[in-house]
Amino acid sequence: MGKHWHDNAFFGLHFDLHARETDTVLGRDVTEEGLIQEFEKIKPDFVQCDCKGHPGYTSYPTKVGIASPGIVKDSLRIWRNATQKMGIPLIMHYSGVWDTAAIQEHPEYARIEPDGKPHPDSTCPLSAYTEQYLIPQMEEIIDTYDVDGFWVDGENWASAPCYCDRCTAAFIEKTGITPIPRKEEDPHWKEWADFSRENFVRHVDAFSRAIHRRKAGCTSCSNWMYTLRQPDDIKAEVDYLSGDFSWVWSIDSAIPEARIMDGRGLKWDLMAWAFTSHGPMSDWIFKSVPALCQEAGIVMSCGGAFTIYDTPNRWGPVVSWHMDDLADVARFCRARQAFSQNTATVPQAVVLHSQNHYYAHNRSLYDLSTAARPVEGALYALLENTIHTDLLTETTLRQRVDSYPLCVVPEQDPMDPETLAKLKAYVRNGGALIVSGVSCKAFEEELGVSISPEFVQGYCNASALTIPDGDRTVTLIGDWNKVTVQSASTVKPILLSRDGGPQSKRSEFPAMTVRTVGKGVIAGIYGPLFDSFAYSHYPGIRRAVGELIEAMNIPRLARITAPASLVMTMRQKEDAHFLHFVNTSGDHLTSPKNPIVESVPPAGPIHGEISMPRPASVTLEPGGAPVHWSYRDGRLLFDIPQVAIHDIVAIRH
Repeated sequence: MGKHWHDNAFFGLHFDLHARETDTVLGRDVTEEGLIQEFEKIKPDFVQCDCKGHPGYTSYPTKVGIASPGIVKDSLRIWRNATQKMGIPLIMHYSGVWDTAAIQEHPEYARIEPDGKPHPDSTCPLSAYTEQYLIPQMEEIIDTYDVDGFWVDGENWASAPCYCDRCTAAFIEKTGITPIPRKEEDPHWKEWADFSRENFVRHVDAFSRAIHRRKAGCTSCSNWMYTLRQPDDIKAEVDYLSGDFSWVWSIDSAIPEARIMDGRGLKWDLMAWAFTSHGPMSDWIFKSVPALCQEAGIVMSCGGAFTIYDTPNRWGPVVSWHMDDLADVARFCRARQAFSQNTATVPQAVVLHSQNHYYAHNRSLYDLSTAARPVEGALYALLENTIHTDLLTETTLRQRVDSYPLCVVPEQDPMDPETLAKLKAYVRNGGALIVSGVSCKAFEEELGVSISPEFVQGYCNASALTIPDGDRTVTLIGDWNKVTVQSASTVKPILLSRDGGPQSKRSEFPAMTVRTVGKGVIAGIYGPLFDSFAYSHYPGIRRAVGELIEAMNIPRLARITAPASLVMTMRQKEDAHFLHFVNTSGDHLTSPKNPIVESVPPAGPIHGEISMPRPASVTLEPGGAPVHWSYRDGRLLFDIPQVAIHDIVAIRH
């Protein structure tokens, strides 16, 4: 058993409704019997329900905060009674930094904008809001309803620097810096942003500790804390990580988030919206069961718990047919639980997500902007080559990189000097390292090249820069450096036109090189290839990355060939390895105007070769179907004709 309920959780439900001043029928028709009847269809490990949303009005009768005038019945009491009768934890959806009503009641709580105006929704972390309003309200909920945790929404993504007298005076006292930076281009913005982020972390740590003091085992989670948008070392006393990924094109955000969360050392879950739209946050439609199963597969395949977010009717009951569909999704997940929960990654490839690079290029405090795009592009380029890939922050990568056959540093600048030294030692001691774009200059000696600050485009005046893709070419996006090869081998030259084969116009500059260094090997990519791949996914670029990795000759890397739409992860537990294949294709996703997944067509075939001791059995799960496999020269060879949505090759020793 874990130290709290989330340690053993695998499948959960989340319901919020963001109570408003204009509500009139909150809780009117909800009953314990109705909730139990619907939840028994699904049998979740936990349920999260509303208590206070972004507008700041509670959906329960509060003595501390501001209750919605539309409360007819205390629905929170009914949800608590129902979940207690079912023996499952009840977690609160609680909006933290974002609290409009609290600011209306207490204007001194407001975060102050650079122009001196109060923000209408966002609170100041150094105001009395956290200690005198938020924490007392959480304590009220614990004491009155005996809840099991808080999932605090509207947190890091709703935060920005505050220019109130408290914050500016504290910054000046700490740093001596004046004037206070007002925009990201101003001097000392880094110090100001770091100070503001520290204030946010203290806010989370304060309410987390208060929760733990009030009730042992009651959990604290701040939505999206310590994920892709906040790659800091973990300092706040949160119990687990969580986030609700995008309602549209959901898999695109779930794939990197699942991998960064899995490397953080805490239990985690990811939450899918059960409903989607054609893009805006309106015109909602419930997702299909195959779409939700596909999203669940991405999360489960990385060892996380899966949560689904739906909204109840404002008068109380949940939507019955929604629960019927979610019961189907729950059965899909439970069938895969034994092969997902409490598994650990099998180190293969790792991509560095440098907090130094990220915070030098993101917006405000935690707005992703385009700062993580090179990381996402590198991840996708490897996954589409069927290479199991993890994401790690700088601190964690320094601790773990030696266990990985392949490490990728995708256009990360600046990086910590300690990280640079570790990566150079990693290569000399037998690792395989790929560096790209602005990262290459720091590895010039190891790469065996001379990198000019000038770009090929200006030197050659070419209308298009390309690289070979068989007898064809594929376009290079962005600025590519002039590079002189000294002691490296060119894998892909830069071409000066779209012509391929004998008609190609080869420049004197490489796009990709490879070189042996000590016991290891290093490869250079001399432009923003991964940044551009994140938004283009050109197949020719994917193939070029695959050819570069082949040229590096990495013996410990598993050799799996499969369609690019199959995302593969390798997990291990006790004496078994589990190769998860999640099919990310859709039936007719040909336009942003057509984002709905109705069904998932099968994808395959798959051929695998993995160095390992001879297994006792190889089966396809769930179901235990036999797999065609053989074993020779210390390698397992297997073939799978196709994958439906999420199938698992279980290798038992």
